[in-house]
Parts: sequence; structure tokens; C-alpha cells
Amino acid sequence: MKHIRQINSVNTNTYTIVLLDNYDGVMEEHPIFNAFPNAFEISENELPDFVQYVSFEIDELNTIITNRQ
Repeated sequence: MKHIRQINSVNTNTYTIVLLDNYDGVMEEHPIFNAFPNAFEISENELPDFVQYVSFEIDELNTIITNRQ
């Protein structure tokens, strides 16, 4: 299953993926990559047995991006 995962959660018991319920754009263009450029990546691997989910409001991510500029 293709998903966005937190890089530092790979091979841990806290594997973290981003919920995309509130996002209808192209996964590769999700604002999470601009807000936290070194923290997330796209994976096409199978999900491990234990997964935790994180959700971000798109407006919140856009505010983070704007404040960094």
C-alpha cells in the first residue's frame, strides 16, 4: 500500500504514517514534504503489524511553510 511515512519510525514499534483523509491532491505533492522536508517519505512497502497514524490539517501545514519563508 502506497503511503507517506515518518522516516525515523521505520523498523521501530512506532511506525508512523500520515492520514490522507483530509487531502485530495497528489500524494507526492502533499504539504507535509515542504513543512517537514527531511522527516517524511513515500513508501510502497507493506505496512507492518503495528502502525500509528498522524493527521495534519492542510492549513496548519501551509502556515508552517509560510512562516519559514
